[in-house]
Amino acid sequence: MQSQQQADGELLQMFGKVIAIVLLLTLLSILGFRYFGSVDKISAQGLRVDHTKMLNILAMVKAQWLAKGRPPEMKLEWDTLGFGELEPLDIEGQTSEGNNLVKMSHGGWPLPDVADSVGCKLLWRQLLGRGPVEQHIVTQLNSEGDVCSYIANNSDRLSYQLTTGRVIFLTKE
Repeated sequence: MQSQQQADGELLQMFGKVIAIVLLLTLLSILGFRYFGSVDKISAQGLRVDHTKMLNILAMVKAQWLAKGRPPEMKLEWDTLGFGELEPLDIEGQTSEGNNLVKMSHGGWPLPDVADSVGCKLLWRQLLGRGPVEQHIVTQLNSEGDVCSYIANNSDRLSYQLTTGRVIFLTKE
C-alpha cells in the first residue's frame, strides 16, 4: 500500500511539473508574439526618423555645395570630424572604404556613384552614416534612374528624388 501511495505521489509531482512547463511555454509564446509583433512597428519608426534625418542632411549638403561654389563632387563636412572614418562596407561585391566623396547634381543634390540599387545603398551609407542592410531596408532605383527607394520590411517606403532632392515617406497608416 505504501508503494502505491509513493507511486501516486511521484505521479502527482510529475503531473505538476508538466503543468508548470506548459504554463511557462504558454507565457513565453505570448511574450514572443508580442515582441515580434512590435519589431515591425519599431522598424517603421526607424524609417520615419530616417526621413527627418535625410531632410536635414540634404539641406546641409546643399548649403555646403553652395558655399563651396557648386563643385561636381564634394567631401561631406562631417567627414572631417571623424564620422566618415567608417569601416569598409561590402555590398554585393563592391567595397566602400569609408570615403564620403559624393557626386553632386547640377541642382546641388547628392547622387549615387553608380546608377543602380548598390549605388543607392552606398549613398544611404554616405548620407546617414550606416548601411541600409544593418536596418533590414531594401534599396531600389526606378527604371528612369532618378529615384532611390528605401523599403522597410513592413512595406513603408522612403523615396529620394535625385534630380529635385525631394524626399517622400510613404506608409500604410
